[in-house]
Amino acid sequence: MIVDAMSAAVAVIPHRNDAVLLDAILHADEDHVTAAVTVRSGTAFSDDDGNLPGWVGPEIMAQGVAAFAGWRSLRRRGATAEIGLLLGIRDYTSAVALFAGGEQLVVDGVRSSEDEQGRGVFDCRILRAGVVVAAGTLTVFEPTDGSFLEAERNRND
Repeated sequence: MIVDAMSAAVAVIPHRNDAVLLDAILHADEDHVTAAVTVRSGTAFSDDDGNLPGWVGPEIMAQGVAAFAGWRSLRRRGATAEIGLLLGIRDYTSAVALFAGGEQLVVDGVRSSEDEQGRGVFDCRILRAGVVVAAGTLTVFEPTDGSFLEAERNRND
């Protein structure tokens, strides 16, 4: 199933305000997500010129995976995912020291595995003008039921 580009990726990701890096979801299906990013000032990661350091690539990828989880949850349950956790990043490489302000990037993520407990692995890439400039493998966790959230709420009370 392909989605129309959303006016804002914020509709399906839990990130808010200056933490948001994604602009729109360009494509989503059961194993794949593609999202658009405009590098800009005003984010929690930007420098004064609106650039993002290359080490922010895994966060861009993680927000792409969050968009996948939010889209899938919205489609399956009628509500976006409540929580997701980045458990680890493997083999991250970046051909760039920074993503320049004003650049248009595409983050592309393919789910390579997922288990019944909600752990998943995504092979991700960041492209600039169709050329891969960063890549890595993300391991994530999305609880499959409310028990994780309930335990966290009880722990914080």
